[in-house]
Amino acid sequence: MRILLNLVAVISLVGVIFPSIARSQDFEALLQGFDATNLSYEDKRFLQTALAFEGHYHGLLDGAWGKISNRALDDYSREVFETDPEDWHMAFLAWTLFERISQDGWDIQYFEGLGLSFLWPEDAIRREADSDYFLNYRHANSSFSISVGVHSVETAQSLHDFTIQSHQLVSDPYTVRKNNLAVSSATKRDSSTLYTRSDFVNGGWSTVMLSASEQDGHILGAVASSISKGRANPLDISNNGKLDRVIQQVVAALEEADESTGEDPGASSPGTQGSAGTGFIVSRAGHVLTNQHVVDGCAQVFIDDRPATVVSSSEEYDLALLKYDAPKDRGIAVFSASPARLNSDVTAVGYPYAGLLGGLNVTRGSVSSLKGIGGDLSTMQITSPIQSGNSGGPLLASDGEVVGVVVAKLNERVVTDAIGDTPQNVNFAVRGEIAKLFLTQNAINPILSLDDKKLEPEEVADLAASFTTFVECR
Repeated sequence: MRILLNLVAVISLVGVIFPSIARSQDFEALLQGFDATNLSYEDKRFLQTALAFEGHYHGLLDGAWGKISNRALDDYSREVFETDPEDWHMAFLAWTLFERISQDGWDIQYFEGLGLSFLWPEDAIRREADSDYFLNYRHANSSFSISVGVHSVETAQSLHDFTIQSHQLVSDPYTVRKNNLAVSSATKRDSSTLYTRSDFVNGGWSTVMLSASEQDGHILGAVASSISKGRANPLDISNNGKLDRVIQQVVAALEEADESTGEDPGASSPGTQGSAGTGFIVSRAGHVLTNQHVVDGCAQVFIDDRPATVVSSSEEYDLALLKYDAPKDRGIAVFSASPARLNSDVTAVGYPYAGLLGGLNVTRGSVSSLKGIGGDLSTMQITSPIQSGNSGGPLLASDGEVVGVVVAKLNERVVTDAIGDTPQNVNFAVRGEIAKLFLTQNAINPILSLDDKKLEPEEVADLAASFTTFVECR
């Protein structure tokens, strides 16, 4: 798991989701066709689980790599990369599962009372009211629910009868009947799934009943595929095994790609003399908030041609607090007291290309995701177009209040080289809550508002111009 955490960290730093793998001799092996020969049992089971969660694998999580597993990886690679599977695809497939593990705590757990092992979202499971035959749980982040119990043969039979009667399609429901196993799966008219499995264990029928809407069917499928009698090992990959080595090679390739192509963070040559970015005034004393990478390594910092000092910076949040002698007529940014909502209108304000576009630049878009790359909770994705130099600028809601700090854009050229498709307006901002926390930690009390009175777009631009600043390294 350690290397997967490193992979996510590097991806977040590089600033692209699917970067081009460096085609130098050192990484040429990553580009060869996928070969499962040297994968360990743990590696194969981990990849099967990832493919199941992605909705491509429909088989047992048994670590046996055959036609079903190969077909699932083919489907995944063609869907994501539009190519046949290559070894480096394994790293990104593993990353998708690690993201789920990191967010929800998914892992194989053994339940002694049932005598069964199966996937369980430890950090995102919620207990529901018990029913006559079951202990009931639901997944906090989806429609998936799970019920478990130990029953007599008569009760188990009635539960399977109920499942079969729930089937509302023309095709027959899926069933399996063996001496010590019964499986029934039904699809309702709304395309939701009800799945029931009973295993004869220690003199009783241990039953697991799963349900989920159509859009969350991949979660149900992954859990159903994971159910097994007895104690099963937790998910893991082999230390220094093939999957581990491929991930490490991809990390190295990502780092090399970062050095050669840059993060494309929306700042002009960040951290070097002559770089430039954007900031905005957050206090009457002349404090200005910007990105840490805008001023990192600067010998001297200027705000609107006036000398400034760096009061504090955070590499973790990519934020920096500056201070300068601000003119008396400059405005002060007001922060929204509530977080930005998904699909809400936002405006990005800044000085792209070191101000060469002729002063303040304003672009409009929306919040397209409440999380950043790799599920990063400190950033959010926006569609407002940004350019080099926008970094550190305010992201404003339709009422003119700050809801974020522009921080990065997805490197279109790198992504196009990698997957053959050009991303459109995939940009990122540090969440307003993080910016407010950073200011508070540095003894600056941000001005908050609950007004939420919508302004005309022209009014938002005029308001932004009063407190947005041009930040330079000289």
